[in-house]
Amino acid sequence: MSRANRPYSLSGRLLVAMLVAMPLLLAFTGIAIDRAHTSSLLKAEQDRMRLQFFGLLGAIEWRDGDLEMGERLQEPRFWQFRSGLYARITIPGGETLWQSLSSDTINLPTETTPPAAGQERFDTTVVDGTPSFRFLYHVVWEDEDGSTTPLLFSLYTDQQPLNAEQQQFRWRLVLWMSLALLLFLVISGGILIWGLRPLRQLARDLQQLEQGATETLADNYPRELRGITANLNLLLDKEQRQRERYRNTLADLAHSLKTPLAVLRGTNDSAERAEQLDRMDRIISYQLKRAVSTGQQGLRQRTALSPLFTRLCRTLDKVYRDKAPQITIDIPENLTAPIDEQDAMELFGNVLDNACKACRCTISLHAYQQDTEVVVTIDDDGDGISEEQTEQITARGKRGDQYGQGQGLGLAIVRDIVDSYKARLSFTKSPLGGCRVTVCFAKPSAGKL
Repeated sequence: MSRANRPYSLSGRLLVAMLVAMPLLLAFTGIAIDRAHTSSLLKAEQDRMRLQFFGLLGAIEWRDGDLEMGERLQEPRFWQFRSGLYARITIPGGETLWQSLSSDTINLPTETTPPAAGQERFDTTVVDGTPSFRFLYHVVWEDEDGSTTPLLFSLYTDQQPLNAEQQQFRWRLVLWMSLALLLFLVISGGILIWGLRPLRQLARDLQQLEQGATETLADNYPRELRGITANLNLLLDKEQRQRERYRNTLADLAHSLKTPLAVLRGTNDSAERAEQLDRMDRIISYQLKRAVSTGQQGLRQRTALSPLFTRLCRTLDKVYRDKAPQITIDIPENLTAPIDEQDAMELFGNVLDNACKACRCTISLHAYQQDTEVVVTIDDDGDGISEEQTEQITARGKRGDQYGQGQGLGLAIVRDIVDSYKARLSFTKSPLGGCRVTVCFAKPSAGKL
């Protein structure tokens, strides 16, 4: 994959996402805060001008039918020349009754559309070329004699102080938002480095695996990565077991071919040679199948035990013709075991081969049904094995005899096959004086066959 098409790293993706998302988020936040602040300023200005209106309303005095502003008007800016706060009281659509001293040289706007009686209006206008806020209130003044006079109160104030305060607030807001963004990027960078540390550790561990420095991944990763690392360890374990299976299969193949080769060396019978060559072919096919298999074989198959042991004994008679062991078979003709025939040949062939080596002259074979199990026992009258030896004789390369022949693979193959069928294998003292090997197969239920 070219560099141009190579996807961003997780760190790069998160960094780009933060650099894009956080400024946008802060910008929207700043706009919302600015609008809320502006709305608050306008509301405060409206409330202030309303209070000034009530101050004007409370200071009104009527003398000889003329409106005068008494001393109760406490707002000093109404008396200051061009103070930025101006007021006027008019009859709607008519003459001016009073105007603040602050607006003597200023032409205040003419209000042609006053609000309804008893209502107020707050908006903006231009006074003497200056943007200003305007507050209008339409009052109906009732005299003592019951007559009414409509009065329009018009107040104007310069927008510049509010705009200056708003601009100052915006500069402070931008400054604080910028500092917040910088602080966020620093903190996020630290969080990013800390949060992605397990991924970097995983990458280093995978590199060590690739270099052969380690065989498995550690189990101290965060919960989110444990599924990945656990599956990787399962895959590594499976691959290691597959390699071990290949090595064992080669050794098992060589071991399994020993017996038919021994028969071939000792016979000139062409039919016997053909039978042993056919057996060797089946052994090779069987071992190749075991090399690539990963589970139990022959679960749905059943093998008749009596014909199987008859063939095995006939072959071993030729291999041990000089020793000529006496083998007795006590197996019902219709008894079957839940095991593939080739697996059974391999399993019991190795056990019988060891019995022929260990015995003095007698071997006894028994098989019977016991509850839900099929039990097979092989006894010999040899020297037997000690309890200490039973723990190690099924390990590869370990021999329990002193004959100086073989590679110690026979019982290891037996153990592998027994384990694959979840059967039980045991070594005990034989009534004949030697060793008894017992194999127990759990009988599958009728629904599974």
